[in-house]
Amino acid sequence: MRTTFYNQPETLESANLIKQQIMTLGSALFITENESLLKLPVHVINNVQMDEQNRIWFLIQRPTQALTEFDQELPAKLDFFKKGVPYFIKIAGTATIVDNAAKVNALTGNEGDNLNLVAICVKIRTIDHFETGAKPTQNWLQQSKQQLSSLFS
Repeated sequence: MRTTFYNQPETLESANLIKQQIMTLGSALFITENESLLKLPVHVINNVQMDEQNRIWFLIQRPTQALTEFDQELPAKLDFFKKGVPYFIKIAGTATIVDNAAKVNALTGNEGDNLNLVAICVKIRTIDHFETGAKPTQNWLQQSKQQLSSLFS
């Protein structure tokens, strides 16, 4: 497994590559890491968008509690993954709750009834890119035989 760490993408090329890989993966776990008593629950997010400042935008269901009870900015993680893709990405950053109907409508692409949704904006602090590599073509028995024979040769 090869791991690459970024604080911020250094060049436009690396920023576009990360953006393309995030869009390819498409789904992520959104996890808040604040220490307050009232936390947002873990969400599986699917419709991710990135803006020109490399901030990640997505929608979650509006919590039952009043949004004023939550911290407006909180540390968060996004774990992007997709079965069959040879890499996954972990992002740490600062999430901001955006309770703005116009922004929610822009993210959904329609002017419909979006009162049960709230926008989240994550400003990227660090990006961890993990390459999983190819799966072995041999089964466990063949691998064991090969390892044993290599010890005695």
